[in-house]
Amino acid sequence: MNVGDRIKLRRKEIGMSQTDLANEVGSTKQNIYKYENGIITNIPSDKIEAISAALCTTPAYLMGWDDTAGVHASDNDAGLCYVQYAGPVAAHFNATPTEEHEFRCMPSEWLGHRRPEDFFVASVDGNSMYPHFHDGDEILCLRCSDMGHSGRVGIIVFGNDEATLKRIDYHPGEDWIDLVPVNPEYQTKRIEGADLEQCRVVGRVIKVIRTVDEA
Repeated sequence: MNVGDRIKLRRKEIGMSQTDLANEVGSTKQNIYKYENGIITNIPSDKIEAISAALCTTPAYLMGWDDTAGVHASDNDAGLCYVQYAGPVAAHFNATPTEEHEFRCMPSEWLGHRRPEDFFVASVDGNSMYPHFHDGDEILCLRCSDMGHSGRVGIIVFGNDEATLKRIDYHPGEDWIDLVPVNPEYQTKRIEGADLEQCRVVGRVIKVIRTVDEA
């Protein structure tokens, strides 16, 4: 099967119309028809990701790299969705996250009224945010380019694509930000002046996903 066949098969499997799918991914019914019938074969990667999320499956399945469709119709009815996993992010400095093509299944209610592609999941690497965040925790993050207000916990990328999870403190209008750890054994890092041009916020933490082993 080609990608169009898989889109059509999966859409019918979960009982979604072409119109519904178009609305979910910000497209048109005509485009969905063209995707499914091979009229448009070069589907943009961002559309593949959006369609796979709407159909509760993965891009790998739609592209034919994986024969496992993922969530079945009954799971979709139960309110599950897939969010992209972006790999580990440091809870210390001087570490680089890795980009992986994986997804995490979770309750749709965690996302509120937003779409799965508005979020990503990362895993915590390090102890500077302990005890609020443990080494190995997975965190659900809202994709964003600013924190909204000072004091929120988010992921910031700076320098040579180094990333860290920290509380981000700042005063609007001033040319500095503080990356603040929770663990008192670690020091706050201030970024200021021209170095701010090398920084960008990529996500704000919404939820900690932690598995507790009671064995």
